[in-house]
Amino acid sequence: MSESPLPKLLVSQAEAREKINAQIMRGRAIIEPLAPAHAGFGFGLTVTAVFEQAKTDQEKWAKVTIDLLKSLFTDLSIGKEFGSVDILSFPQTDRPKLLAGWMTARIHDLESIINRLPFSPLGDKLEEAKAAPVPSIQQSRDIFIVHGHDEAAKHEVAGFIEQLGLRAIILHGKPDEKQTIIEKVEHHSNVGFAVVLLTPDDVGHPKDTPSESKPRPRQNVVLELGYFIGILGRSRVCALLKGDIEIPTDHAGVLYKPMDDAGAWKYDLAREIKEAGIDIDPNKALRPK
Repeated sequence: MSESPLPKLLVSQAEAREKINAQIMRGRAIIEPLAPAHAGFGFGLTVTAVFEQAKTDQEKWAKVTIDLLKSLFTDLSIGKEFGSVDILSFPQTDRPKLLAGWMTARIHDLESIINRLPFSPLGDKLEEAKAAPVPSIQQSRDIFIVHGHDEAAKHEVAGFIEQLGLRAIILHGKPDEKQTIIEKVEHHSNVGFAVVLLTPDDVGHPKDTPSESKPRPRQNVVLELGYFIGILGRSRVCALLKGDIEIPTDHAGVLYKPMDDAGAWKYDLAREIKEAGIDIDPNKALRPK
């Protein structure tokens, strides 16, 4: 492919780069089995069988590449060199090498496109969107509180949320409206932040070692913790730990704060809420109610 200027982009440069890179990785995966050191080894396949599979994959890859480039650029001619390659007239021993060479050349073309993306003009719609003023988004001041059986901890956190000038959303205080628990959570989950109280309500242990039992939060609390991480993102969820309890696994990056008796957790929670973009005065965390 020549180094002529690229046509206008229909998507952002970042999106185009990501999609083209993904197609490059798929192309390299097609080439790998064609190498003499890999062809047929360990799979009980002949070199011919490996080539035939690669040829089928190459044809599909070329068509997808053309469609991809058409979806990224205004000028459809950019994909003209990504047609199928006719190498069946060559001896069978040469075909894997020729196919790998064609794929490598096409991958280099895609890499060239990526290198030139910073110089690609934006399409008319992208230019209009870029020039348009970005509307300000009012961050919700509702804070969802997920809790277990510790009523005192729930009321303490809810009171502190209200002290910050925010509104505490507690599920059991909302009407059922013939909804299941998870439906109620979904209905009231349009919030700016979630605080999850991990209190020692249950006891659990590995199946084969009951002697290793340890306090842990209710399973529904852990479920709702994962739910809010999914819809709000980790930076908008803070888990308050009370006592020496088992922390849920596979929740890396979650903000765990010990809910100590001295009340230091209040300042930590206020700071995390403010950093999430909700306008509060963190100094209120140091003031008595």
